[in-house]
Amino acid sequence: MERKVTKLEHGHVQVDVVVDEKSWKEAQDKAFNKLAENVTIDGFRKGKAPKNLVKSHVDPMKVLDEAINALLPVIYQDIIEKDGVRPYARPQVDVTKVSDTELEVKFLLAVAPEVKLGQYKGLEIGKKEVKVTKKDVEQALEDTLKENASLVVKESEAALGDTVVMDFVGKVNGEVFEGGSAENHELELGSHQFIPGFEEQLVGHKAGEKVVVNVKFPENYTEELKGKDATFDCTIHEVKAKKLPELNDEFVKELKVEGIETVEAFRARKEEDLKKQKENEARREYMGKLVEQIVKNSKLDIASEIIDNQVESRKEDMVKRIEQNGLKLEQYLQILGQSEEQFLAQIREMAVKETSEYVVLEEIGRVEKLEVSDEDLEAEYKKISEQYKMKVEDVKKALANNLGEFKNNLKMQRIDEFLYNENK
Repeated sequence: MERKVTKLEHGHVQVDVVVDEKSWKEAQDKAFNKLAENVTIDGFRKGKAPKNLVKSHVDPMKVLDEAINALLPVIYQDIIEKDGVRPYARPQVDVTKVSDTELEVKFLLAVAPEVKLGQYKGLEIGKKEVKVTKKDVEQALEDTLKENASLVVKESEAALGDTVVMDFVGKVNGEVFEGGSAENHELELGSHQFIPGFEEQLVGHKAGEKVVVNVKFPENYTEELKGKDATFDCTIHEVKAKKLPELNDEFVKELKVEGIETVEAFRARKEEDLKKQKENEARREYMGKLVEQIVKNSKLDIASEIIDNQVESRKEDMVKRIEQNGLKLEQYLQILGQSEEQFLAQIREMAVKETSEYVVLEEIGRVEKLEVSDEDLEAEYKKISEQYKMKVEDVKKALANNLGEFKNNLKMQRIDEFLYNENK
C-alpha cells in the first residue's frame, strides 16, 4: 500500500492511501466468502453452493463495503505504527476512488497539539511574602469555637445568627406552590439560604409567633417563579442561640488534635496551619499567573476536535452534577440567567485554557526531561506507605487501576516545582 502523509494547519494530518491491486483483490475475495456463507440456494446446504451460482445472489456493493470495512482498521494501524502519526480523536475517512481493481482512501486526523515554547524560565511574576497576623490567629480560634458551638433554646426574640425552627407555607397569588412548604425546618438567620429578604423578616420574633413574610423571587430564579411576589405563612416553634465553648485546655483536649493538649499549643498549631494555607494560596495564584504567561509566550496548534471532545465531556459532567442536585439543565440555566449558548461558550473558553496549559506543561516536561522513572514511583510508594502506615505492596494494589493518572500527576508536580524554582 502507498501512503502519503501531509501535515495540515491547525493540528491536522491528511493521509492519502492507495491500496495495491493484490491486497484489494484479496480483501474482496474474503468479503465475498463471508457474505456467501449466509446464502441459501435450493439443492445445496447453506454456504456450500458453487461460487458461480452464489455470485448472482450476493450484492456486489455489499462485497465492496465489507472489503473496505475490513481493510480500514489495518490501514489505520499502519498509519499509527509505521508513519508515527499520533491521533487524538476519531479520524474522518473518505473513500476517494473505488472499483473492482482500485481503492483509494483519505484519512483526516486530529493529531497531538504542536507546541513551540517561548520563554518559560527567568520570568518575573512576583512571589508574595506570606504573613500571619495575631488577628488572623484569633479569628481562626473564634471560628473553631463557632464550629463547636451548641444550640440553646432562648425565650427572647430571634437575632441574626440564631436558628429558628418553624413551619412555613409559600403562596403566589394566594395559591400554594410546589416546593414552597416545610415543617419543623431549621434555618440560621443570616445564612442566606432563603430568598433575599426572607430571613431578615424573622428577626425580632419569638417562639409561638406567626409571621407573614413578603418577598419577591429574583429574576434569575426558575421560570415558574422568577420575578413574582410571594408570601410565606411562618409559625415559629423555637428560637435557638449559639453557645460558644470556653477556650481552655479542657476544650482543646476534647478536639483530640494529635500532640495538642493546651491552648498555647493549639494557638501555635493554628498559626502554623494558617501560614501553610496562605502559602498554598499564594503559590496557586502565582503558578496560575506564571503558566498563563508561559502559554502567552508560546505558539500552539490544537485541533478543534480535541477542544470539541473536551467541551462535550465537560458538558456531560456538568449535566450529571446538576441532575444530582435535582435540577434539569434548563432549570439551572434559568436560575443563572444564561442561555445554553452562553453556557457552552464558557465551557469552551475553559476547555481551551486548560488544554493549552496542559500541552505547554507537557512540552516543558519533555524538553526538561522531567519524566517519572520506575525509581521515582518506588520512592513515592514508600512515602505513601509510611504516611498511611500501609505495606508497599498494598499501596501498589490500591493504585494499580489508576497508575497512569497517578504517574501523570507526579510528573505534573515535578513540572510545577521546576517552574516555581526557575522563575521569580
